[in-house]
Amino acid sequence: MTTKKVNTIKRTGTLRLVPWLIGAGIVALVAVPIGINISQRTSLPGEAFPDQGNAHIADGDTSADYNSNPPTSGPHWEGIAEWGSYDFVVPDQRLVHNLEDGGVILWYALGSSEENQEHIRQLEEVARGFERVVIAPREDLETPFAATVWERRQLFEGVNQAEMRAFIEAFEGVDHHG
Repeated sequence: MTTKKVNTIKRTGTLRLVPWLIGAGIVALVAVPIGINISQRTSLPGEAFPDQGNAHIADGDTSADYNSNPPTSGPHWEGIAEWGSYDFVVPDQRLVHNLEDGGVILWYALGSSEENQEHIRQLEEVARGFERVVIAPREDLETPFAATVWERRQLFEGVNQAEMRAFIEAFEGVDHHG
C-alpha cells in the first residue's frame, strides 16, 4: 500500500506542474520574438525615432512638425520626389513620402554651388548601385551629412562610404505603407 500512495503523490505533483509549464511556454513564445525584435532594432545603424504616422496632407501644406532633423516619418505630400540628386532644397513634405516608399535620403549641408556639386559627387559614389536614394541639401543640418529612412537617422561629420552604404543596405526598399 505504501507504493500506491507514493505513485499517487508523484502523479499529483507532476499534474500540479503542468499549468506552470504551459504558462512558461506561452511566456517564452511571446517574449522570445519580442526580445529578438528589440535586439535587431538596436543593432541596426542609426538612431531610432518614434513613428509620426504616414498621413497625406495637401500639396503645399508646410505645417508638419517633425520629431527629428531631418525628418524620419510623419505627414507628407501625395507624390514622391524623383530618385536622384538635387542641388536645391526639396521640401521635407515631399521627401518624407520617399522614406515611406522605402527610400533613403542622403543629406548634405547646403553650401555654395561648388560645394554642393562636390557633395553630390561624393554621395553619388556612396549611392552607386542603389535605386531608391535621394541626395539633397538641407539648410539647417546639424552635421555636414546625414542619412534618413523611415524612423531612423544617422549623422555624419564627413562622407564615410562604408557606414553610409551599410545604412542604405540595411533599409533601402523597406516599404512603410502598413
